[in-house]
Amino acid sequence: MDNDIKIGILIPKSQQYPGLDKDFMRGLKLNNLKTKFFVESIGIGADDKIIIEKIQKLNFQEDVSIIIGFFGHYNVAEVYKYASNNDILLIAADLGATLPYETVTPKGVYINSFGLTESCYHLGNYLTTSKKYKKIATSTSFYDSGYGMLSAIEYAFKEDSNFSGHYITPFVPREDEAIYMDKNINNQEPDAVFAFYSGIYAEENAGFVSQNKITQKYPFYVTPFFINDKILENYKTNPHNLYVVSSWMQNDTETLDFTSEYLNTYSESPSVFSILGYENGLILKNILLNAKDFSLNSLIEEINKLNIVGPRGAIHFDKETNRTIFNHYIYELNLDSLNNISFRKIETLINDGNFIKAFTSFTKPDKQGGWHNAYLCH
Repeated sequence: MDNDIKIGILIPKSQQYPGLDKDFMRGLKLNNLKTKFFVESIGIGADDKIIIEKIQKLNFQEDVSIIIGFFGHYNVAEVYKYASNNDILLIAADLGATLPYETVTPKGVYINSFGLTESCYHLGNYLTTSKKYKKIATSTSFYDSGYGMLSAIEYAFKEDSNFSGHYITPFVPREDEAIYMDKNINNQEPDAVFAFYSGIYAEENAGFVSQNKITQKYPFYVTPFFINDKILENYKTNPHNLYVVSSWMQNDTETLDFTSEYLNTYSESPSVFSILGYENGLILKNILLNAKDFSLNSLIEEINKLNIVGPRGAIHFDKETNRTIFNHYIYELNLDSLNNISFRKIETLINDGNFIKAFTSFTKPDKQGGWHNAYLCH
């Protein structure tokens, strides 16, 4: 590779996770790409016009024709279309917190997702098929409920399984919110609780569950952003049935090589954003190493032959959707004799990619609600 190769980076900002951009770039740079980076901010990832303007700037001003981006979902099809129409190779990352209705991925655009909605769908299958649960309660924040996680898990429910009810913390919590949560979930008498919170709302929720001890009464199945220091401290005091569904967890023993390298390089553990940056950089590194030249067709040829392994397993793009497909897992919180917490992988949820394929062919609902900003960016 040559230092003259120019790579554009489009990245959002987040008040919830102020390290998002730094972690993504650290993960990317861990691949030691011998390239020159041009970095542009795309705000909270909610304005397709701004994103397209930044692509124009990179393309016309800096002669950049390869771009790595971390995107949200709002009007993102317009971004993909613009990149494709201008022969730009775009390797996009996202958290996968929304359902990709009617999303056709055009030539030259490839999407590597953390797959949050996929995790929720596979969790729904697991709870209803393997665990035979009939009644699932949900617990979430006003913010988190504006994305696609509930729709995804509901899509997996069998005829005799359903939501027993929804508990949503108001945007401004009530003084005795912990009591409201406890009563609401207890009244449902669920077999299990599906809970998803993030950032400041996860911190808020940790306070509620430490007061009402609700996580000790039912099996709680959560997304990775539910977990924070308060939750872990509470778990140490009162171990209970807490399970995380995800395509990757921070201290998964099977990805220790990546975690160790990241830790040795930056003296911090990698985050979800780090792993997305690392994977996108690894993809780019391999296609640049093997491509005959840097024309779009040559790069696409190499992407289609991609046969590499990253922290989440084999990396390849589905031919129909141009998206990565990873398995998802159920992790159980585990406390050892030294009072150390780890996440033990107890179930593998095989992903055939059909969930995402289904939604890319579904018509977008007329009155689809939710937020415009990229998940976790506000």
